[in-house]
Amino acid sequence: MRLSMRRVCLIVASLGLGASVSAQGATSPPPVEDSSTPRSDAVDEIIVPGRAPENLRLEIERLELAVYDRFNALNSNDEFDIHCLERAPTGSNITQRTCAPNFVIQAESSAARKMLVDGRSSDANNYNRAEHNLRMEQKSRELTEEMQRVARQDEQLLRDLARLAELKQLQPAEAEPPAAR
Repeated sequence: MRLSMRRVCLIVASLGLGASVSAQGATSPPPVEDSSTPRSDAVDEIIVPGRAPENLRLEIERLELAVYDRFNALNSNDEFDIHCLERAPTGSNITQRTCAPNFVIQAESSAARKMLVDGRSSDANNYNRAEHNLRMEQKSRELTEEMQRVARQDEQLLRDLARLAELKQLQPAEAEPPAAR
């Protein structure tokens, strides 16, 4: 938005200058300017710092991909490899990007399979959510420790992680979902 406003301002300013120049035409030569006198028709350029949100989002996605690819190559456990997927949630055509380590993807797949099998048998809903949550918390702690260990050993990964954290802080907060009625 900021970038497009800047372009609009520059276009409007250049159109205004172009119109005054074409109005003078070839009838009179341009006046000789004295460098000691300020120009009254000078256009100031306004620079608005920052990034367009869509550029920031793309930069974050690219850096995330680079960080995860590097981490996946360097970590000691394939369960901790992180992959990102773009998919539209059920009932929507708008894709969302989600990133998760292999252990989460495998746990979700296993839980869904178990619920399908158990739903068809007499042992319906034999899913222990507390056990699942405990396992995910433990694996998440292990993943954090592994990422810290790898980042301490690889300067490039450490720099990219720091840059990713900076960019995510610049990202505007997501709109909160409406409250359930």
